[in-house]
Amino acid sequence: MITQKAMLAAVHISIWTATKHDRKVSRDVADRNGARERAGRYNKQLLMGAGKLEELRTLAGQIRQYFYKITLPWSDEGFRLLPSHFYFDLTTRMREFEAGFVSAVDQFLEVYPDYIREAKAELGGLFREEDYPSVEKLREKFSVKLEILPVPTGDDFRVQMSAEEQTRVAREIDANVRQSLTKGTEDLWKRMREVVKHMVDRLSEPESRFHATMVTNIFDLVSLLPQLNVNQDPDLERFALQIRDRLCNYTAQDLKKDDVLRTATVSEAAGIVAEIDEVLESRRSQPPISQPIVEPANEFSPLPEVSDILAHMSAYMEVPATL
Repeated sequence: MITQKAMLAAVHISIWTATKHDRKVSRDVADRNGARERAGRYNKQLLMGAGKLEELRTLAGQIRQYFYKITLPWSDEGFRLLPSHFYFDLTTRMREFEAGFVSAVDQFLEVYPDYIREAKAELGGLFREEDYPSVEKLREKFSVKLEILPVPTGDDFRVQMSAEEQTRVAREIDANVRQSLTKGTEDLWKRMREVVKHMVDRLSEPESRFHATMVTNIFDLVSLLPQLNVNQDPDLERFALQIRDRLCNYTAQDLKKDDVLRTATVSEAAGIVAEIDEVLESRRSQPPISQPIVEPANEFSPLPEVSDILAHMSAYMEVPATL
């Protein structure tokens, strides 16, 4: 069952925007142009050249990038499907990220008064002392938190209603779970096609510049894909092995130096993209069917069951990052 192979996870990150809606300026601009005040708004940048704040934004982007890499789409509320295989990796990395985030906040707050003095010179008459929170208040505007929940099932639904209504709602819950799993599988197909198509595009242009990541991104994805494939789509498994065997044997430098090798690799990659498109087109033209459950390839680590990590998860979630 999916409830033993995956869980739901969300990463919540808060960072001070360092902007402020200036109502007076917005009103003055509207009056000068004969417009209503709601026609536009002037948002002040409270800090200019605040490198330490930019470092926090960069770190937030790195956290999200890592989180998206090992999870699949699930809902519009920020939760994504986390295969149980990645749970311990995620919690370990999040502890590291949280420690780095706390340190970065401390560094920013240390120079915050200097940034305010610089902003005063930059903003001139637009500067308002009251726009700037105290260090204590500002610290509260920064946070990073990992939230983990079990995948819901119809069996979890327990409320006071008729048996018929309970059955109907339980079926709806299970249908929504299946739909979300399908969405996650579609995302994997999209990711896989994009990285291979990128290789085709780069290698097909004689004058194009490409970097080592062109190959390493493919290798990283096909290495992760067997664990991300919680719906156990056998075609995804097959393509992951094909891509690794046919496209990941050479570095970007090898492909750059050898025109014959480059041409052969383009042909292989283009063929794989065509095969992917053929499979996806075939699926679109057929009514949806349940994918058969297959055992993961022996060379990949088996997925730990969710029940085996609940105690660890509880211990982790009881220790939030404090700033």
